[in-house]
Amino acid sequence: MLIKSQANNCLVFVNLLTWSRMHETAIVQDMFRIIDQVAEENQLKRIDRVNFVIGKMMQVVPDLFYFAFDAAKEGTIAENSEVKLEFLPIKMKCKSCGKEFLIDNNVFYCPACQNTDLDLIQGKELLIKSIEGE
Repeated sequence: MLIKSQANNCLVFVNLLTWSRMHETAIVQDMFRIIDQVAEENQLKRIDRVNFVIGKMMQVVPDLFYFAFDAAKEGTIAENSEVKLEFLPIKMKCKSCGKEFLIDNNVFYCPACQNTDLDLIQGKELLIKSIEGE
């Protein structure tokens, strides 16, 4: 069985078996537990927008995230809400020379000394930045 969704102005068809195993689906389901809790704590009757901050190392595919969110929000107080995704670049620090730098093209070595012994500073975030509603 196939389902379709208008995600980020792209028509997406996904096999239901594949959809149930998508990384983005699990993330959205976990996020909805938080969204529901925040809505209840703040006595929101509807949610208009949810803003996320996602590190690029989380490897979230935007169209799949939008699709999963559209599916998860049906029948909830977030049913008519919009989603905004903000992606943070991968930032590393070299353990050898101390240089901080952004990762380009999945090349994980220090541009100053070519060392591969690195510390992750930024890039694994998965946060709800804000929830807008009434």
